[in-house]
Amino acid sequence: MSSASHSPSGSASNAGRSASEPRTLVTHPELVSHRSFPVFRALDEAKKGLLERALSPFADVRAGEGIGVLLLTLNVFLLLALYYLLRSARQALILTEGAPFGWTGAQLAAYSAAGMALALLLVVPAFGWLASKVPRLRLLTLTTVFLVSNLVLFYFAGRSGARLAAMFYIWFGVFNVFVVAQFWSFANDLYTEGQGRRLFPLVGVGASLGAWVGASSVAPLVRRLDFTPFTLMLLAALVLIVALAVTWLANRQETARADPEAQRTNEDPLGHEGGFALVWSDW
Repeated sequence: MSSASHSPSGSASNAGRSASEPRTLVTHPELVSHRSFPVFRALDEAKKGLLERALSPFADVRAGEGIGVLLLTLNVFLLLALYYLLRSARQALILTEGAPFGWTGAQLAAYSAAGMALALLLVVPAFGWLASKVPRLRLLTLTTVFLVSNLVLFYFAGRSGARLAAMFYIWFGVFNVFVVAQFWSFANDLYTEGQGRRLFPLVGVGASLGAWVGASSVAPLVRRLDFTPFTLMLLAALVLIVALAVTWLANRQETARADPEAQRTNEDPLGHEGGFALVWSDW
């Protein structure tokens, strides 16, 4: 959430702006990177610490940004890892329980997609109402705790013998939409446009590594530790709690070095505008 402005004119142009307005390269100009090989470097930039220098061969990480971008990279790594744990649990439930009502797997996927659409019609307005009432970090915490509680309930229901394939299929689709969207919205709020262009490629590496680790860890967990779909859900719930803790650390790190405008963005709830309203206003 730190400002990337390095000029008095950039600071003056920020005066009077609403905290909800995007911090673009016009309002927050950045130093241009003049070298990318063997390390990224901009002329007249502040002196980098050891961590930033270590990351400079991979991304244009500047002074004070190293810890925050690593925390965000770890955050998305955990989210993608638990996503693939839950994806494997979903597939295992379909294979072990079979599709309900005599449906084939393809039919279950088609009907569940319709169920997800109906569920989103209910969930999205509720989420929008909550987002307009509470600050961003509290919103992330509330929704994450709710999702963790869902996974714990699925675990105990599955252990008691309940058939959950169709219900979990629908829930997982909604979960996937919200978790990924929340993370990138959070990351976008932390950084200016210029910082995002420089740092998001490094964050994306964390997503790729998380997907690989999550997918490749399922077979050892099942074969060596006798994990079931429901223990995979419980493990994913624990990973989601760790991811929430990392979110708090990243927010604390970036808020501590943020400009007043970005701090107001952190403390204010989201606006009342819905997605369709934003689309129509930009038509």
